[in-house]
Amino acid sequence: MQFLRGDLSGRNAPMRPPWALDENMFTRRCDTCGECIEQCPTGIIRKGRGNYPVIDFSSGECLFCGDCVAACKPAALNKATGKPWSVTANIDTRTCIAYRGVECRSCQDPCAVRAISMPPRRGGISVPVLDAGRCNGCGACFNICPVSAVSMNSNPIEQASQ
Repeated sequence: MQFLRGDLSGRNAPMRPPWALDENMFTRRCDTCGECIEQCPTGIIRKGRGNYPVIDFSSGECLFCGDCVAACKPAALNKATGKPWSVTANIDTRTCIAYRGVECRSCQDPCAVRAISMPPRRGGISVPVLDAGRCNGCGACFNICPVSAVSMNSNPIEQASQ
């Protein structure tokens, strides 16, 4: 499968729902039933390659409600893994209109954990500054950006096989 995707190293694994086991164990355990997709209140979980669930932030954000985990009978999603995931936002300063002198706070406003701030700048408008350490990867800033300057990056968490 990785060969066909052009990903021989396996580093470009799809973004899975929160509390997913590591990719290898996840694809062994997940029976592609779609229950996690049906239970997601924001609709960000959809069917991906092989009908395995993937995250699509274009339709909303993750509330970390745990409904997908509760629906996962084969335990491919399991809160015992600890942190829900290692996903962080990234702001492309070349695309962001605030960096081009246009007032915009669309990514800051929905950020409940205040990982995006807009500190005052001498001689210019405020630009978004991301504190990756505070970002929980919910994706609230992603689909609201008018110029698609926000991306969500997945850094797989090293988890023990269960």
